[in-house]
Amino acid sequence: MTPPRRPWGLVVLRALWPWLLAAAIALLSLGIVGLVIAGMRGTLHPTHWRYAGELVEWRSSRAVFLVPGALLVGVVTFHLHRRAAALGFSRVAMIGARGVASWLSDLPGALRVVAVLFLAVALARPETMRTIKTEVDTIDIMIVVDMSKSMEETDMPRDRIDAAQRVIRKFLRRSHNDRIGLVIFGQQAMLQCPLTQDTKMLEQIVADLQIGDVPELGTAIGDGLALALAQLRRSDAKSKIVILLSDGDSNWVTRFAPDEAARAAQQMGVKVYTLLVGREDADLFGGMSVNPATLRNIAQVTGGEFFRASDYDSFENGFLSVRQKLDKTKRTISERRPDKQLFVPFAAVAALLLALELALSRTWLRRMP
Repeated sequence: MTPPRRPWGLVVLRALWPWLLAAAIALLSLGIVGLVIAGMRGTLHPTHWRYAGELVEWRSSRAVFLVPGALLVGVVTFHLHRRAAALGFSRVAMIGARGVASWLSDLPGALRVVAVLFLAVALARPETMRTIKTEVDTIDIMIVVDMSKSMEETDMPRDRIDAAQRVIRKFLRRSHNDRIGLVIFGQQAMLQCPLTQDTKMLEQIVADLQIGDVPELGTAIGDGLALALAQLRRSDAKSKIVILLSDGDSNWVTRFAPDEAARAAQQMGVKVYTLLVGREDADLFGGMSVNPATLRNIAQVTGGEFFRASDYDSFENGFLSVRQKLDKTKRTISERRPDKQLFVPFAAVAALLLALELALSRTWLRRMP
């Protein structure tokens, strides 16, 4: 006996019913997640994904590509699995649920689909970033480093440039709020890094410095200082200084002589602290001695201070002394920090849905093989 055909509209509704059921469960679950998040003293906007006024960021954004996996689970559960499990009976009345129970038979599968969806969202690690504004003491500093051939002299541990790199990097590690830039010079001057608060990045730049980064057959102290002053001229900070490291023997002028650059710094109100790198007396092997007169004059004209760095310890102490003499300026800085982890409610609801699906599929809504 051929069973009567069901109306076309009922057939379509029956095919769409599992997806409608899954959508209803997803909306209900999202509402629960929203209540949990609201309990965390925030509001989750459904379209812009804002929490407490902050945009939600996805720490593992690639996990979002797992969302289509929920659709795949739905297709297999609602359509392919149903066809694969179909059996023929001479009397249909002997098997299968009827009425409300037949419509609820897709509930475990719908719970599984929504659980996979929420797990994908949880794996994407949604979190909020809080913007914190703090008022800090800060100053703009340009470090000017001599990269001429004479900086390869070994009258300091390893050589002069290596000693300079070590102390500058230690100085950068202790500078957390200052904006610091870097100029190197030899026969020519070059801006290696503009003013920045990213001291870790600047420290790496300093570590990578090598003789030859600029033409090394010459020492244009005036050009290096002038380039640093050009950077500070664009700064809006009230306190600006230059820290100049060199062996002091200026023997090349492209645009500015050392005394001209010093007078320009004086007019700008920029103090220049100079550190003499190397020993004043030539060694027995004919090493190049240093010339302190130029650096001492620059520091005197600008109101800064001259330091002698004849060895590593005095070099480091000179930098520490400079740090203590800086006049600080109050500046408000904004920093974004991780605030709330929002993946926990999604993971918890997904686990709850899976547990409910497992319980129903093995008890009240158990399917025959």
